[in-house]
Amino acid sequence: MFGPRARSRPVSEESWREIERSVGVRLPEDYKRLVDGYGDATVFGHLGIPHPESNHALLEFIEDLGDTFLSWQDPWGESPEDPDLARMIPWAFHSWNGDICLLDPPKGEEGWSVVVAYRQFQDIGVFPGTVTEFLVRLRDGRELPREWPPMRPDRRESEESPLI
Repeated sequence: MFGPRARSRPVSEESWREIERSVGVRLPEDYKRLVDGYGDATVFGHLGIPHPESNHALLEFIEDLGDTFLSWQDPWGESPEDPDLARMIPWAFHSWNGDICLLDPPKGEEGWSVVVAYRQFQDIGVFPGTVTEFLVRLRDGRELPREWPPMRPDRRESEESPLI
């Protein structure tokens, strides 16, 4: 969808282990392949995907945007965190409107889902399936997240990427 792999060197297993240890779950393989080959870039004109070895390292991104997402759910910090919300893992950022894309780990027999936290609506949209399935829906213009324009599946390197 984004052309030939942009990264000739995949993310080290050690980096993935550190991230998975931090989030407490093994990340989906399709997501890891996406980051390995195309991370530290913007796709679809607006969707920023961090890479573990970029200037905006993936682990910091996960921690920072995870805290931001939870603060949107409870801006006053008065109620206990919802355990389902607290398990979600940020994986991309919408650079036009500030929405956050999260991975929702499987519960029981269910598989992974992609969740979009809509900053301007203080709401979430759930898109069952893998990251790959979510990106294919974006490419095909099907089931677009609220207020997201249809865009071509282009890819643009992050400025001053150390991975180039």
